[in-house]
Amino acid sequence: MKSPRKNRPHGSIVAVGGGEEKFDKPDILQRFVAEAGGAEARVAILPTASAIPAERATFYQGVFTQIGAGEAFPLPIVTRDDASLPANLAAIERATGIFMTGGDQSRLVAILAGSPALAAIHENLVGGGALAGTSAGASAFSATMITGGEGGLQLRRDGVDLAPGLGVITRLIIDQHFSQRKRLGRLLTAVALEPSKLGVGIDEDTAIVYYGSGEIEVIGSGQVFVVDGSRAVAQGLSESDPSAAFSLSGALLHVLTAGDRFDVEKRKPLSVS
Repeated sequence: MKSPRKNRPHGSIVAVGGGEEKFDKPDILQRFVAEAGGAEARVAILPTASAIPAERATFYQGVFTQIGAGEAFPLPIVTRDDASLPANLAAIERATGIFMTGGDQSRLVAILAGSPALAAIHENLVGGGALAGTSAGASAFSATMITGGEGGLQLRRDGVDLAPGLGVITRLIIDQHFSQRKRLGRLLTAVALEPSKLGVGIDEDTAIVYYGSGEIEVIGSGQVFVVDGSRAVAQGLSESDPSAAFSLSGALLHVLTAGDRFDVEKRKPLSVS
């Protein structure tokens, strides 16, 4: 059976900052279900990042069923071997939407990177499926991902930990729980280290919807912070003393709310709500 969304040349990615509302006003999760086909959606729940994967998958299965997905089912990939099992690959191909739970993005990447399952997820997306990740799931989308670091505003080389991610999104470095955990300093540091990429900090109960065209749309109740460091100059970014504070000038900061759109390629807002 073909996905009801497979008529699109490329699917959509929903990167959620964590803490998304699941019951009273689940706008973000409902948008993901709509992107995956609404009442015809077949949502595969990938709990790989979680320390309690079975419980997380069961929980989200109930949530997605309650908000109107046609079907929701666990995708039990918790080891590298699981990421090659034919049954799991068939489940990915059958899904119209794949949802990655929160947890530990390093665990998620260690299990999925370079696997047949990740290749199948990418093929599903390119074929028109929807892909979503919350918290750790959102961070792991980046080619270069944030795995940890300090909160606050001070800029220090050791204030952010970077590592290879899944590479589903190549032009953004995504951080989550952004305002709630005061992560602007570490995102600015990440952009100083990787100026070719836009830094995107996503608040809780907030998400970006990212299309193959390179356009993002903000949804949810909070804010999204987009940092453009392509013309910024860092001074004192020392490898010999990574704990030293450094200066950064010329970085652009865009603060977006629900309904705002941003062109990633042109690095400029398309509208302001």
